[in-house]
Amino acid sequence: MWEMTSEEAAEAVKAADFVVLPTASTEQHSIHLPVSTDSIRADELTKYLALHSEELKMVVLPTLVYGQSLHHINRGGTITLREGTYIQVLKDIAWSVKQHGGKRLLIVNFHGGNMAPIELARLQIEREIALKVYFVGWSSFASDLVREWFPGVPYGHACFYETSMILHFRPDLVGKEKMRKQEVRFERETPRRPVTRETAAAYFADQYITGGIGDPTLAKAELAAKIIPTVTERIVKALKEDMKYE
Repeated sequence: MWEMTSEEAAEAVKAADFVVLPTASTEQHSIHLPVSTDSIRADELTKYLALHSEELKMVVLPTLVYGQSLHHINRGGTITLREGTYIQVLKDIAWSVKQHGGKRLLIVNFHGGNMAPIELARLQIEREIALKVYFVGWSSFASDLVREWFPGVPYGHACFYETSMILHFRPDLVGKEKMRKQEVRFERETPRRPVTRETAAAYFADQYITGGIGDPTLAKAELAAKIIPTVTERIVKALKEDMKYE
């Protein structure tokens, strides 16, 4: 929608099966990736989804590049919204979509810190605004494929998976000379203990010294390129299945 005129946008929103909001972040991604890592993935992968959504009609809103990143605030480049602010932003966007005749809001998320507030916002939007909200975590549809790349190697923030994605979309932004296995002060217990205090740190940097997880030196652009069509097919299939129960 970013490049449409007002008239084009009005028609597109009314005709769309899904008005799509990519959600991401602006935050530290270790010493080798840009703070735009999640937002780059959101822009590119949501655009790909919309272009390969088969008979589903999608219009994509501009990416929400600020997310809930309070756990990364101790490192430079992190610009965060507080949970309450983030929920209200989502509700205001949904309200706007509703005013223009949108039938469904599809939130496609690319940052873990956004997940809890999105779930709360989704419930409030459906109750207060009466707009159907679908929520897709792109990486959750890719997790089994990513684990197959390097079995047993931890992955997550700024890992070989996210690094592979940026190598695929924006290799010019990857500091290849800075890529190294991430340093960790302590690992979470598995399985986590019931009742007692969670072992994960309140701030990411307190646990992960270099600001990331796993070994980004294993990253390859072709690994990312290979899974994108498969994950997209999975998401489209899931959306079609869920629409049957409306």
